[in-house]
Parts: sequence; structure tokens; C-alpha cells
Amino acid sequence: MKLLLHSGILGLCLCAAVARAEQASIGFEGPGEGPAPQKMQEDGYRIVTRNAMISTAEKSGDGTDGANEIEGTMGQRGGIAILRDAPFTFVSLDWQSERGAPEVQVEGYLGDLLVAGDRFVADLAQPGFTRFDAGALKGQVIDRLILYPQRDGAGMGALDRIILEDAPEMPETS
Repeated sequence: MKLLLHSGILGLCLCAAVARAEQASIGFEGPGEGPAPQKMQEDGYRIVTRNAMISTAEKSGDGTDGANEIEGTMGQRGGIAILRDAPFTFVSLDWQSERGAPEVQVEGYLGDLLVAGDRFVADLAQPGFTRFDAGALKGQVIDRLILYPQRDGAGMGALDRIILEDAPEMPETS
């Protein structure tokens, strides 16, 4: 009976911790169109970019999280790192493609440890906006998310928004 009560209390604590988790929607809203700044902040997260461009509503975007999108620079491997001092989880991303089968690779790290990765490829038959939910990274606690949005030879893709969530607090054990 005591074990059952202890298990029930532990379960309630976990549910309460998950219920308190807050989501952030990263939409790259600070900079204007053109080369992405190497460093920027949004919703409490630090964003570091390499070979990335910001597109505005005049070029693309469905307004899901404002008018901006971020994409890799033509002919170069682009990368976007999203970091925070407190742990978080990756929930989903919105990916826009115009044609071809561009992809975005996602890697989640906790400290120096690669926790898991996901790969999302746009559907050739369905250009436009697609939401991709986390696969291998779903529920994984990380403190750094690295995204590699890549164009293919026939088309391009851009990130419209990335949904992140506070990692659930783990109950203290005795």
C-alpha cells in the first residue's frame, strides 16, 4: 500500500511538472531581410547562425510566427544553433518549400553529448508549409538545438518557426 501511495504521488508530481512547461515560438523576428546576424536573442533563447539568410513576407512566409523565415545561404551549408542555460525540449518546426525536396537536419545536445537527431524532408508533391513534429528528439531534454536547413538542386526550403518547450522538472528523490 505504501509503495502504491508513493508511486501515485510521484506520478502527480511528474504530471504537475509537465503541466507547468511553457512553449516558446522562435520565428526569427528581430532582423530584417538579408544576411542573418551571427547572434540574436528571442524568447529567452540565444540564436547563433552561420551562412543563413532572413526572408521577409515580401518573399515568403505564411505569418505563422510573424513574417520572417530563415534559410541557408545559396551554395553554402547553413546552420542555426538555439541555446539556453536552462534545459528544454524540441517540439516541432514549420518548414516551407517552394519546389524540390529540401531538408532540415536537427540535432539535440545536452552539454557535449549528442542526445538524438531528426531529419525532415519536404514532400515533392506538396510544396508549401509543413509542420514536422519531433521524432527521435520528442521529449528529450537538451540545452542546444542545431538545425541545418538545406536546399537541394531543384528547390529551397526555409524555417518559419521552431517550437520549444521548457523541460519538465524532475522530482527530487531521496
